[in-house]
Amino acid sequence: MGIQPAHLIAGLAGGIVRALIYKEGTLVERIFVGAVGTLFAAFLTPFALLIFGATAPAISGAVGFMLGLMGMSFAIAFIKIGKDYANNPGKLKDDLGSLLLRVFNKDSDDK
Repeated sequence: MGIQPAHLIAGLAGGIVRALIYKEGTLVERIFVGAVGTLFAAFLTPFALLIFGATAPAISGAVGFMLGLMGMSFAIAFIKIGKDYANNPGKLKDDLGSLLLRVFNKDSDDK
């Protein structure tokens, strides 16, 4: 299971589409987001195809494209978390603390 050029191309296509649609952020951030999406598609497409048992090349390209978009969404989320942390370091600690309390609290109201 190596990196196949088709998966890189699918991820790169997703990166280009995302860059055209999502015009927020600096040029460096947008390039970083596209690179993360491309790597996400290149490395995770073979595993996704293996899990779903798909073998058709068209499906491979579509899965790579979708995984590339998902990787870019993760990259954008991490950039936003980093910017938020840079502006207010204490907020991240409070947010993580409240999340952990909600996850591990047996008596939560989220039933």
